[in-house]
Amino acid sequence: MTRARPRRCRWEGSRRSTIGRRDGFALESTMLLLVLFGALIGVAMASVAVYTRAAGTEVKAAQVTYAAEGAADQVMAQLDAAMSDGVLSPGDVASLAPPSMAGFTFVQQTTTAGAAAARTITRGSYAGLYALEQPMLVRVTADDPLGNRAAVEVGVSVQAIPIFQFGVFFDRDLEIANGPPLTFAGWVHSNRNIYISSGASFYRNQVTAADSFFWSRKDQVVTLNGVQIANNAGILVPVDFDSRSHAGASFVARSNLRFDGKLMTKVSGVRPLKLPLPTGMNPVELIRPATAGDGPEVTAVRMANKADLRLVINLALPLTNICTEATITRAPGRTVLGASCPSVFQFVRDAFWDGREMRRPDVLEVDMAALRTFVNATPATRQVSVVYVEFRNGDTTVATRDYPAVRLRNGSELPLPATAGEAGGVTVATNAALYVRGDYNTVNWKPAALMADVATFLSGSWSDVTSNTFPRPAATIGSTVFAGVIAGNSETPCDARTCGVQPYGGGLENFPRFLETWSGTTFRYVGSLVCLFPSTQSQRLWGHTLNGGSGYYAPPVRDWAFETRFLDPNQLPPGTPRLGSVLQVAFRNVY
Repeated sequence: MTRARPRRCRWEGSRRSTIGRRDGFALESTMLLLVLFGALIGVAMASVAVYTRAAGTEVKAAQVTYAAEGAADQVMAQLDAAMSDGVLSPGDVASLAPPSMAGFTFVQQTTTAGAAAARTITRGSYAGLYALEQPMLVRVTADDPLGNRAAVEVGVSVQAIPIFQFGVFFDRDLEIANGPPLTFAGWVHSNRNIYISSGASFYRNQVTAADSFFWSRKDQVVTLNGVQIANNAGILVPVDFDSRSHAGASFVARSNLRFDGKLMTKVSGVRPLKLPLPTGMNPVELIRPATAGDGPEVTAVRMANKADLRLVINLALPLTNICTEATITRAPGRTVLGASCPSVFQFVRDAFWDGREMRRPDVLEVDMAALRTFVNATPATRQVSVVYVEFRNGDTTVATRDYPAVRLRNGSELPLPATAGEAGGVTVATNAALYVRGDYNTVNWKPAALMADVATFLSGSWSDVTSNTFPRPAATIGSTVFAGVIAGNSETPCDARTCGVQPYGGGLENFPRFLETWSGTTFRYVGSLVCLFPSTQSQRLWGHTLNGGSGYYAPPVRDWAFETRFLDPNQLPPGTPRLGSVLQVAFRNVY
């Protein structure tokens, strides 16, 4: 039996045909997608290239901007160096050089932006003081080889700050370790470190150190709990920290918490103030004699060149008549002393015993009352503003000229100014030691200053005859002095934490020197205490072998205060040195 062959369905052949058509469409779709993806990748790559080029351009622009900002900082540094003499002259501005940096070229333009004027400093760590302020504008343009350019402008305040605005100013370490209570109302500053340890030491204004503040003595590792600083409300708050216990931002935060920020160091932004001397010159040159080799800057700084009454004393001469043997000069237009000279100046060999220095000073006695009589006769032509006394040919091996000094007496009232209504005042300066006997500038106050290698104050009861007794003669009559003081000191050689126990230099409390037993007797001082250098002539330390290593004298009751009248620029002593500072007050990019 034959089986029938099954029929094929028609739809099978149709399905085979449809499948073929779909395979062709998939290939076409895949190709289309590949083309589209390729196009997208191309666009993306182009975008990346554009973005890369844009980013590179932005990087170059940023680099040239940073270069301009860095160059402006370099110009600021040059301005800061130019202010080392306290004055920015047109020559200083003209000498500013365009900065140098690999890959960039610079153009700098520094110009004044108005007239200089006395203004209160309103920002920075010296806010509250006043300065002769010169606004300036520093503009720096930077270019790179690709044509990118950027410019910045910096607003600058160039400040010349009179040094006697500080109640206390030390260029080196400042030490305070007073025994009897010491209260001081005035700005206390050191260009280095401050060491304070006392059972009764009170400060009512700012305390600033350009380096660190140590709640400890420098000569030995001793910390006493009596140091207090007033906050903004005038409330005295005990010190309980220092730069060792609180470093960096912690110090700033603690000062803000306890004293409203009135205790500041370098971590608070305090910078050393430039002294009124050319860069690298020892500050003692301020009181040293003028020399033929002095340049214009040095000539302008020395007190010898500011004097309108100058004496040059050759210690090798007999000096039996100081008015004929010394060289005495007056400023042009000022009347010479003439017949009044012997009443104003006398020279005395081995005048008395200085027990601290263990010597007898050879003294030029200056009778300030006799000088006042001479000047007041015709102040317009006889005015004396700056007296400078230069000693030459001193010899420490010759007893008759081993320790020259100036001593002021009868100085309770100073001479009149040249013109009625002016402040007037007198500054006395010398390259040797200076002594003041009794009251000084207590009647009809005038701006006054004393500048010397050291300054020693003698009571109203001082006697040359009994000066060589030991124990020391008693100061039964106190004295009062109204004057700024610039002098040297003896300082502790090294920090005891590093070098072990050291001989104590004497600190601030002994910066004004004494030679008597003052116990219970008051020395009133109102002025500004400025120490710019260690003494070069008077180098014996405060500690004395005759008193078991303690001070040669017994200290007075210290009634000391800052002379607030010095905060008026019209009430400064003649020849007041200025401190230079440069402060950035504004910044902007120029487009």
